Amino acid sequence: MALFGIFIQRAYTLIALIKTVFSGLVLLTLTACAGTYHSYIDTLKLAFADTPDAELSLAEVQQSRYDLLYVKHGERAQAVMVLMHLEAGQHKWLSADNAMLIMEQGRLVRTLGFEHDLLHLTNTLNDPLRRIKTIQPDNSWLRLADWRNGEYGYGLRSRFEVVPAQQLTVFQQQLNTTLVVEHVSYTDKANYLRFDGSWQNYFWFDSKTGTLIKSEQRLAPFWQPITMTYASRIGRLLPPVSTTNTGGGQ
Repeated sequence: MALFGIFIQRAYTLIALIKTVFSGLVLLTLTACAGTYHSYIDTLKLAFADTPDAELSLAEVQQSRYDLLYVKHGERAQAVMVLMHLEAGQHKWLSADNAMLIMEQGRLVRTLGFEHDLLHLTNTLNDPLRRIKTIQPDNSWLRLADWRNGEYGYGLRSRFEVVPAQQLTVFQQQLNTTLVVEHVSYTDKANYLRFDGSWQNYFWFDSKTGTLIKSEQRLAPFWQPITMTYASRIGRLLPPVSTTNTGGGQ
């Protein structure tokens, strides 16, 4: 019996040790995740707030650990978002106030944290923006959009035009771009009052590399335009600058 008691005591000791190690590993994992998350937030100082426009130097952008995106939503100040995830072909950009923009090949396909969130967009694989070199004036694209608050299955039709040789000034430098203008309209009636059934989106691609470097998108007539400038992509297209040369903002 004494031997059995010793065995039981040692078993309990072993179990306690395992629990301690497991708890430590879980705590370490959570701490690491929290540290990564907070490092994103620390990178962001402004997001969709009534503050002066966020503006970084070219050197700051080129030396950033994360991909950075300038975002201006309607009349709000320009903010900075960081690329938090790249998964299943979607880029997920996070703001300091936990708003998120989810994009496929530069197209906004979902939003989180807005008054009228876009929940889903269909037929994204056939989006002509994925193949800008083959866009023709007669190209069209049909998809369905789902919105928060019970607005589901609204048909949208787009046609495109390509405007070459457009100059875009970023970080006090000029880039040669190709502008794709998207003309969007509803294909059927909506359940809400609509003041305008058509609108335009704009996409600027670097002429040399075909990289999307800026876009202005309205998801619906009731949305204010969202202007997105891919600061880090532009930083990679421009010659590197030293830490002593702070350059200029956008």
